[in-house]
Amino acid sequence: MNQTHCKEAEASLLNTGYNVIRACYIIFGLIVLLLLVWIVISYKTKPIKFHPNLIILVCNVFLLYAILVVSYMLEAVLNFIVLFTYSDPCDCLTQVWVVYLIRMPAYMYIAGSPLFHLTIMIERVLATVYVKIYENQGKKIGVISTIIVWLLILLFGIYIYFSTQIDVNTFSHTMVYLTLTSSYNSQIYIYLHFFLLFLVICISMTDYFLIYRNKKIKSNFSIINYSLSQSYQSKQNILVMTVIFPLDFSYSFAFALYNILSSFIRYKRDEYGQLIYVRALDGIVLVS
Repeated sequence: MNQTHCKEAEASLLNTGYNVIRACYIIFGLIVLLLLVWIVISYKTKPIKFHPNLIILVCNVFLLYAILVVSYMLEAVLNFIVLFTYSDPCDCLTQVWVVYLIRMPAYMYIAGSPLFHLTIMIERVLATVYVKIYENQGKKIGVISTIIVWLLILLFGIYIYFSTQIDVNTFSHTMVYLTLTSSYNSQIYIYLHFFLLFLVICISMTDYFLIYRNKKIKSNFSIINYSLSQSYQSKQNILVMTVIFPLDFSYSFAFALYNILSSFIRYKRDEYGQLIYVRALDGIVLVS
């Protein structure tokens, strides 16, 4: 076993700054999970009800986020367990299958969350422009969108797996750092991040347009051309988009912040070293 790798893994495990980040992951992770549970319970007790399609898609966003949070909490807990129990530096290395188990959710979230935000935006566009057709579809839009997005996430996961497996120098033995980035996929990840950033910015702009559009539809109603279904959909769209727009905007801001900071630390990678680089990336995820 490579003793250099063992010492690097031990240094990562003992690093005070990294352990502070790990502790924050556990604390804030518990808070986030409790907030998600509170949101679900609050919705069930509130008189305001959203369309089933929207509920299905939002639940998928929450599910992805919960999986992401749990994965980082699990990583932190495992590190603290090893910290207090290891007897040899090589005990600090991580099995490859554990790296896949813990890190794959983060990559799933990166690809899946923007896509689900996109489907929510499309669902609201359909509810605004094609009211009658939308009402007759039931839960079909939400179910079909969910299947498509999860299939895309699965394909992305398969790509991650094979693009790491061919990097035998990194993934053929126990690992120092928990990462699924290799020399074969790193550039693709960079392009993907900036494409998804562009996508979420477009989604936020469309959300704002939908708010304006529905307010205009509502203001144009008269006794002669009044439509109960269209009135209901426009009011619900305004309510929904008033909630969704701040979420999409904050998500776009956080995603942009992540891309800017991660690009900077990636540029400084050789100067800072691998430990500082990986620690900084985990810290960026925490604050963004």
